[in-house]
Amino acid sequence: MARRLIGLDIGTNAVRVAEIEPGDPPVLRAFGQVALPPDAMREGEVVDPAAVTAAITRLWKELGLKKGDVRIAIASPRVVVRLVDLPTMSDDDLRGALQFQAQELIPIPLADAVMDFQPLEAVPGPEGQQLTRILLAAAPAENVARLVGAVRAAGLRATAVDLVPLALVRSLGRNVLLGDEGAEAIVSVGAGVTVVVVHEGGVPRFVRVLGTGGRAFTDAITEALNIEPDAAEALKRQGSAAGDDFTPARQAMARPTDALLEDIRGSIDYYRTQSGATEIRQVVITGGGSQLEGLGPQLAQLTGVEVVEGRPRAGLTVGDIGFPREDLPNLDPYLAVPVGVALGGLAAGRRINLLPGGSARSRSDRPPGLVPAIIVAVFLLLGATALTYFHQKDRDDAKKKAAAAEAVVATKQQQLAGLNDVQQARTDIQAVQTEVKGLYATDVSWAGLLGKVGQVTPQDVWLTSFTGTVSPPVAAAPVAPTATTAPGGTTTTAAVTTTTAAPVPTGLSGSMTVAAVGFDFPSVSQWLTNIGFDNGASIADPWVPSVAKGTLGTRSIVNFSSNAILGPGALSSRARAVLGADAAQVPTATTAPTATIAPTPGTGTTP
Repeated sequence: MARRLIGLDIGTNAVRVAEIEPGDPPVLRAFGQVALPPDAMREGEVVDPAAVTAAITRLWKELGLKKGDVRIAIASPRVVVRLVDLPTMSDDDLRGALQFQAQELIPIPLADAVMDFQPLEAVPGPEGQQLTRILLAAAPAENVARLVGAVRAAGLRATAVDLVPLALVRSLGRNVLLGDEGAEAIVSVGAGVTVVVVHEGGVPRFVRVLGTGGRAFTDAITEALNIEPDAAEALKRQGSAAGDDFTPARQAMARPTDALLEDIRGSIDYYRTQSGATEIRQVVITGGGSQLEGLGPQLAQLTGVEVVEGRPRAGLTVGDIGFPREDLPNLDPYLAVPVGVALGGLAAGRRINLLPGGSARSRSDRPPGLVPAIIVAVFLLLGATALTYFHQKDRDDAKKKAAAAEAVVATKQQQLAGLNDVQQARTDIQAVQTEVKGLYATDVSWAGLLGKVGQVTPQDVWLTSFTGTVSPPVAAAPVAPTATTAPGGTTTTAAVTTTTAAPVPTGLSGSMTVAAVGFDFPSVSQWLTNIGFDNGASIADPWVPSVAKGTLGTRSIVNFSSNAILGPGALSSRARAVLGADAAQVPTATTAPTATIAPTPGTGTTP
């Protein structure tokens, strides 16, 4: 019998399994689901491992499946997915480069994270350089361990921890309009999380996981009508078929429905603002929560894009799985994730696998194997939660700065090796140290800074441009020749080859300016609140010099600009290692100009 692949989806309300037999097309040999207790899972994370294990055990028993290898997937707001462009190199060197830069790319401490990457495609870089676009994924190790532990406790062997967004692309992704250029958005509304992934020909371009879903609708009905959750869930599923009883339920669900749709629309609009984003031709919806009456048409109206229901069976042959043929369409919203997870076992080449102890982990003790000069040359593009605009000049300046630093260090080390006079050597060492510190005094980690900004940017605000500037380090002050008096009163001026280095700058001197769009004036206020996320460590004294009211389609928006001073936390890890205590000095904050926020009807621009 041909080898079969089993995909296990551990959702908020239920665990689901799909057994796939490889073929052309693959054959669905088994499918089933078992409900979970209400508090077993929360926002895609295991809260009660014992309850999850019991549900998996029951599911295997009911379907008569053999215990063995399974593939599982994870989706949580705390799972980080980034797109990064790196110079083309071997997998081992890519792993080293990512290990070196990982803390600037993900908001999870490396000691507490599980990380892996997948090369996607070759892209052109500056000066004819060949780059490789990398999909980087990271998750809290504790969450992954609980998920894998619950599966293993049921007597199964987890061979891979996949990402739900990638599974959705495998099972639902299509060549939009028969190969016509364009992107497709897939929206999976589960009970506890909603996944938004945009792909282009199967290549993911944007991923976001929202910590809300269909359970919010049920909770709203439960509270408004004062009924049991099971009755509220049944009423939600019945929709208009419940008659007049559904009217108060519809009213109760209006607020959470609008909030979810706005989050989805905001995610899609965020993708649209990215440099190089292609047009989204259609939106595919799936998941149990997507069955809410009227959800698809409302989403189509908000996004201006056709919305269709996902059909994972379109790429499969469905065998005898114990359901009448006429009921198979009702399974589509629940098949997409487990089928996509199982299909991941058919993919060739390197794939994301967050299984602890896998091939590319954040805890790997393999040395990076790359010198800082190579890493500084890396061109990073952050996608999902951060909008980056790196200009050619910035990259060239960074490379020249790194090369100059290495050259200065090498030259000074050679000079020091030939010095015989101890005092001369000590003076030159201090000069070299000061010069190196001066060179690193403006080595800002723009990728890390933008990643932090992206993490705290409110859901109803998106950036349209980013500009960062830093002032050059203070130049070394010349030292006057030393005059000495010889015996007999003759005064001579000796040529001195050493200099006293200029003092290292007392703090990073730089600023950032962004142009942004928000839904309303409270969005601007929330931006100012959030952007002070680290009390001046990376960003200090943010202010908004201009705000103008405008429109986006039929919706009112506000266009605004915001400035801030860069704090020492904006320096790269390399700079902080070199500068030591000098890097911790807080810059002198200047007085921000007074900004008056006054709505002016009919003004502003549409991004």
